Amino acid sequence: MIEVDKKLNPKEVGRMRGRTRALRITTAIAFLGVLATLGCGSYSPLAPSIENPSTPGVTNPDFATLLPASKDDMIIMRSSVASSVIKADEGGVVTNGYYSLYFPPGALEEDTEITIEMPEFPKAIVRLGPHGIQFKKAVILSIPLDRFSGDADSYTTYWYNEASGKWVLIGGYVEDGMVKTELEHFSEYGLTDKY
Repeated sequence: MIEVDKKLNPKEVGRMRGRTRALRITTAIAFLGVLATLGCGSYSPLAPSIENPSTPGVTNPDFATLLPASKDDMIIMRSSVASSVIKADEGGVVTNGYYSLYFPPGALEEDTEITIEMPEFPKAIVRLGPHGIQFKKAVILSIPLDRFSGDADSYTTYWYNEASGKWVLIGGYVEDGMVKTELEHFSEYGLTDKY
């Protein structure tokens, strides 16, 4: 509170109080702006930003190798696309025999045809479509541990950030004999047992 000097007239006291209030309000707005910037930034390792090319990442991770069922499997998996329409209100599962995608009810805005491709098979890289689609609830990407050629019991997932040209670590976990990763959007993903 401003102490009133007997020499100041009431108009000057009123102006000083107004300036003090304005300074407090400006300081509060600036402080809240800084908090909002820090708390609502676009980078999070669990929720990768498609738009942020400065997101850290690596250029060429050592992706795991998947086991082909036969020689023909190598050609079939590289060229085939598994697809299925998922109803927005019901959710559902799409699988290609290696990877599976679980959609909870309400994850999609509308009924959508979902695709799974493995363009670099036997590398554990998967391309999911429609490319760039965002979800209202996390979608689970999973693959059984017995599909990998190594004997690792822990794997992690990378997401390919097209803007930066780098693979970004987003994590993952093993549950019920499957490597699982929660996805918030579709892109290209790869799994590795190297951290």
